[in-house]
Amino acid sequence: MAKTVSEKAKKLKYLFILNPVAGVGARRDFLLMIDNACKEKGVSHKILFTRCAGDAKKIIEKKFEKFDVFVAVGGDGTMNEVGSALAGTSGIMGLIPAGSGNALGRELGLSMKPETAVRQLLNGHPVKIDTGLANGHRFMNLCGMGFDDHIARCFNKSTSRGPLPYFKAVVKEFFGYKPAEYMVEANGEIIRLNAFIIAVTNTSQYGNNAFIAPRATVTDGILDFSALKPFGFFGAVGLGFRLFNKTIDQSGLCTYFKTAKVTIRGANLNFHIDGEPINNNDPLEISIDPLSLNIIVP
Repeated sequence: MAKTVSEKAKKLKYLFILNPVAGVGARRDFLLMIDNACKEKGVSHKILFTRCAGDAKKIIEKKFEKFDVFVAVGGDGTMNEVGSALAGTSGIMGLIPAGSGNALGRELGLSMKPETAVRQLLNGHPVKIDTGLANGHRFMNLCGMGFDDHIARCFNKSTSRGPLPYFKAVVKEFFGYKPAEYMVEANGEIIRLNAFIIAVTNTSQYGNNAFIAPRATVTDGILDFSALKPFGFFGAVGLGFRLFNKTIDQSGLCTYFKTAKVTIRGANLNFHIDGEPINNNDPLEISIDPLSLNIIVP
């Protein structure tokens, strides 16, 4: 007789890694909810908090042999740290989305309600998904350049989180940002672009159901490249609609293609991975690492 999901789950040991400044943070009711949900399933678990950037990776390295599932509870920063630490290993990642965009969680069909996401976690099953590499830095969602990177840097300096502060940053910075020239090498071709935004993605969206790469999936072993030409106010309105109705790849302002590897050169090569800005002056080499991460899905 086949074992049920819950019977399998009982054998797994779960380590919840929480970012205390995320949406659920260190709320006592949320911690009790995790405890109660795990006890109801008879699941062995522990909860630890991060204190600063890099803590999640250190926790996993220290506890790797003692737990089976390492659950990122927080935003894209915590998600990226946990995923980067587990990619290429036998470890299994869990995810409770509690950030501003939650692109990976949405891509995998996870609930944006933490209580529901915990139940999905404990009743789910692991699958393998792709991850990306940008000059050795791993990402689960995307690598962004140009205005995309600029906004990530502005948002990281802000004390406010959520979709509204992000939108305000976009509006505030939009008219003052200068596009840049890039030389893009992929699929045996070289393309010269004057681009406002470049996004090389594993997932199909930025988060909040804004689809920058509507043809992307996390299991196809390939990256999706999207570059937007400079555009004015009315162009922005049209592109905004296309972001949310999954047609931005059909816009005349968008250069879109699929590739396993891309090299980008230009004057401004700073980039971000999953919202974390990285200063860079070297040619940017981005590649896919197929089916490199075990993660639990509903």
